[in-house]
Amino acid sequence: MLEIFWTENKSVYEKLEALLARRLQGNFEIARTANGKPYIEGNPLFFSLSHSGDSAVIAISGKPVGVDIEEIKERKTASVLSNFTERERREIEDSLTAFYTNWTVKEAYIKLNGGTLAHDLKRLEYFGNTLYYNGQKVGCGYGIRLHNKKFLCAVCAEGYTQEEIAAVQINEI
Repeated sequence: MLEIFWTENKSVYEKLEALLARRLQGNFEIARTANGKPYIEGNPLFFSLSHSGDSAVIAISGKPVGVDIEEIKERKTASVLSNFTERERREIEDSLTAFYTNWTVKEAYIKLNGGTLAHDLKRLEYFGNTLYYNGQKVGCGYGIRLHNKKFLCAVCAEGYTQEEIAAVQINEI
């Protein structure tokens, strides 16, 4: 079970808790790892949340999941691109969509694993629609979605293929 929800970036944490409460049917407490990854102790329900601008996205799964959303807007990317490989920089060139695709896939993968940008960004490479960590192809599926021609979202989930993630219907709440 993988569910993806788009929502306004208002009361998004309350919306997350309401979605989790419907699935867990009982009391629960959201805890955080040392790196800040939220989880519910002793429960096999995984979730991830991201927000950008006036929108947010929530992913809930029975397996580890990470999600990232970014508003596509002009920005200076030179300092961030210094963390990317030469192959990535050539593939991105001057395309904001390519930049945001690369970034959201990487950040969703980092969130899936509970890592940090500082530790993991330079270990990741997204090139040719394939994600690598320390030079090895990652073992999770990931999907990229464009929303309202304004936001790019990536979902990484263990136990799913790219095709399965792409087929998941997005619910608006």
